[in-house]
Amino acid sequence: MAHAHKWQPLNGQRRSVFLFGVAAQPWYRDRVIKESQQAGLNVVVAKMISDHSEDLLKTIHRESEHVAEAQLQIHATEVLPDKVDAISGEMRSYLRRQYGNDWCALPLSDYVTEYAAAMTADFSNACYPVRSAEIVKRKHQLRQIWNRLAASSPSLCAVEYCYLEVRKDGKAIASDCSDGFHSLAEKSLLIVKPDELSASIEIHCADSKTKALAVAHDVCDQLLSKWQKVGQSIGTAVRPRVLIESAIDRSARLHPGAEFSIEFLSFMGEHYSIGITQKWTGSNFVESGHLFPAESLPPRLKPVVENAIRQLLQELKVRYAVSHWEFIVTADERVALVEGHLRPAGGRIMELVELSTGQSPTAVLCRAMADGSASFSFHPTHSCGLFWMLPQAPLTKVSKVTYSPVAAIPELRDLYINEEGIKATANWSQAKDWTTRFVHALATGSDLTRITSCCRRVADDIILSGERDGVPASTRLKLATDR
Repeated sequence: MAHAHKWQPLNGQRRSVFLFGVAAQPWYRDRVIKESQQAGLNVVVAKMISDHSEDLLKTIHRESEHVAEAQLQIHATEVLPDKVDAISGEMRSYLRRQYGNDWCALPLSDYVTEYAAAMTADFSNACYPVRSAEIVKRKHQLRQIWNRLAASSPSLCAVEYCYLEVRKDGKAIASDCSDGFHSLAEKSLLIVKPDELSASIEIHCADSKTKALAVAHDVCDQLLSKWQKVGQSIGTAVRPRVLIESAIDRSARLHPGAEFSIEFLSFMGEHYSIGITQKWTGSNFVESGHLFPAESLPPRLKPVVENAIRQLLQELKVRYAVSHWEFIVTADERVALVEGHLRPAGGRIMELVELSTGQSPTAVLCRAMADGSASFSFHPTHSCGLFWMLPQAPLTKVSKVTYSPVAAIPELRDLYINEEGIKATANWSQAKDWTTRFVHALATGSDLTRITSCCRRVADDIILSGERDGVPASTRLKLATDR
């Protein structure tokens, strides 16, 4: 095990950063590589042999036109075995000769955090323990820690749960349940979701324990028949592991479908709050809008959330990372954790933070890793939002997508339209998961009202043309939050 150090500069030499899971992050790929290089780090893109996520992304994500391909090639690439303990002695010697014993890692996907933790612990200085990466990835294990914290704080809300594994014979075995789960009434509102997968995949509601068990079997069937192949393409195993937990009693006094996330930056074991994002979620638990900084969060809960997540990070012994923690405010205004991630937020939240505060969290961490210090203060100067869009009326077939020039809208910072995805999806009317969110606008403004006004104007300028049940038809778009 490598010894800990104080992040001193390397006497003029460049420290290397291994970027794990880059191919799976279309919004991060070029940004993080560029930020690492600008910080003075030697960039190494680490890729596991079985990871073919770039091929998967080609089918669901339209590459941004402004990505400079030449810029993305100025880095080293190391193809690694699927398991750290399979790295040969010869490769170990090569990696140490090439990058020394003082490099760092930045995982960008949930499915590479354990690998990054194991490799940094073995070769350099651990970003966090391997066990901590496993705990955060396995939702029921993180729930155990959260419920223990909630037991000692009246401002936190515990969530009762039951973890299930489905055996080869089809029988579901409950191997871990919270103490209060068994005392829940049969007729209880429950959430059923995979224990390991992220990105709002296969999340369902059930109105009884019996129904939840049946849904759990269905989810496991989907994990094995549909998502296991997807998992293999990104280098991770998908197993029939499911979490059933109490539906959190969400406050109705906040914005519709109210959820939030808090971002943290950790360096040398100190943990700095970046800020809180306000989120809108739809009927399929898919996020339909983001606003940074959050406007609807009750002010007294901000330090409550910050202190709770700081305790989690301390218990998990996180040494350096940008992490992402999702939570709900309950009807009695307590904080209930939904899940956590030891990697930067998705949904372009990092860009919202940078546009609002002038600081990119991943760029700040890269500077700290390169120089041993950085400014960890994030002060919003204005609001930034991202809102996904849907057709006002679904079309059976879309043959053409037209939209007006956006240069005349100064608040608009980016418009993303995946025309191929729209045309390939008949009767597209909602996002069933993250792969069918085809259009979004990113805008800045003084507050939520200005931002949504801008995004609605953009949505109204986008027209889908094609047919509805064999008859020529067209439709404009609307914000998914306006459903």
